Amino acid sequence: MKPALFTVQDLHVREGNFQLCDIGFTLEESQYLVILGPTGCGKSMLLETLAGLRYPKGGKMFLRGREITSLAPESRKFGFAYQDSLLFPFLNVKDNILFAVRSHKNRLESSIMKRMDELTEAMRITHLLDRYPQFLSGGEKQRVSLARALLSKPPLLLLDEPLSSLDPQTRSSIKELLRTIHDNEELGIIHVTHDFNEALQLGTHLLVMDQGRILQQGKVEDVFFQPSTKYLADFFMGENILQGRIEWKEGQAWFRQAGSPVEFGPLKRKKIPEKYPDEVALLIHAWDLSLSRANGYEESKANNWYGHIERVVNFSTHLEVVCSGNGKYKAILSNNEWKELNLQSGSRVRISVDVDDLHILQP
Repeated sequence: MKPALFTVQDLHVREGNFQLCDIGFTLEESQYLVILGPTGCGKSMLLETLAGLRYPKGGKMFLRGREITSLAPESRKFGFAYQDSLLFPFLNVKDNILFAVRSHKNRLESSIMKRMDELTEAMRITHLLDRYPQFLSGGEKQRVSLARALLSKPPLLLLDEPLSSLDPQTRSSIKELLRTIHDNEELGIIHVTHDFNEALQLGTHLLVMDQGRILQQGKVEDVFFQPSTKYLADFFMGENILQGRIEWKEGQAWFRQAGSPVEFGPLKRKKIPEKYPDEVALLIHAWDLSLSRANGYEESKANNWYGHIERVVNFSTHLEVVCSGNGKYKAILSNNEWKELNLQSGSRVRISVDVDDLHILQP
């Protein structure tokens, strides 16, 4: 069986009073792993440990089955691009890109120069080769940093918040460049960020950290849209988190919202934790709520209830509709859906959700 590209096992790292504990994950060939978490959670510390810039107190790291835990950074041959690009101010763009190779070789092979030409053309910086960093924009500096990191065809590219200091337009172009790099270079990428959009738009897999520990990991869509705990749902700014309890009736599980007659269910068994406390939380994403015009005054049913539109917030691509009725709920509608419903603030509406879109959260 072919070993994974990169494997981390039970990694422990200490810096003063802060430590990374029980860090473990596997990165397969050509996967794009995003490490997400709040400021100060240990993301950059972990990335520096993977690069060999910090030595762990415990645990192991493997590259294609070979242990590299004690290898020096230059022996790992990883590419590394920092948030602030960290270009040498006394070298022009060309020499910045070639710096690492020149430090190991007295003469540059034609294949290296050909590789540099390919990278600078792909990143649209060929015309900048003779410029010095102080005359480059933020986006240009980041492109140079990426070219330098990729020159030696590394098996793994490490990115430490490469987009955080860029303006929105430049950030968009660098995102597209990273997608192209991932598709064309056939390498694994580990990308540290605290930006949800970066994670969703770039990653194939997601690892969420807080206080030096991994909270959840898996495919991006699984972690982001099905967080395992209430803490993660809050972190991802889950819109509708309801408090209540699980009740069993005739062999089926139902969620009963606290202080409300509305029931949700029957819950899918695979979505019910094996063990759960008396009080649990239910997550319903705003885009999973359906609104329709209320006809008459029917009683609320399972997964269906009535309310009034309290506030409508317009965005360029959609609308957020806040409704009150047995609590407050936020729904997201497309512009076309809103026009077809012909609703307005104060309108009475029927609110509903499909049982497949009910997510029970661990404490």
